Amino acid sequence: PDTPVYVALTSPEGASWTWGDPGTDRVEGHALDFCLVVTQRRHVADTKLAIQGPVATQWMQIAQAFAGPPGAGRQPLRARAVPD
Repeated sequence: PDTPVYVALTSPEGASWTWGDPGTDRVEGHALDFCLVVTQRRHVADTKLAIQGPVATQWMQIAQAFAGPPGAGRQPLRARAVPD
């Protein structure tokens, strides 16, 4: 997508990592969850990532950390994320 997405992640050590300007479309959560999604090891619904906005939602559905066309990705283990 052409619209920027703000990303705010918490590192394993608890540090805050951010990219972009805070806006409507954002992804927030633990860096491990983000990495598991973009390496297609977890479906985004199986993480505790907070995704706000339609562009951020689309972005996380196609995000991948390797070259090539988007893959099929993982199927969710559960129908939807359950908040703690």
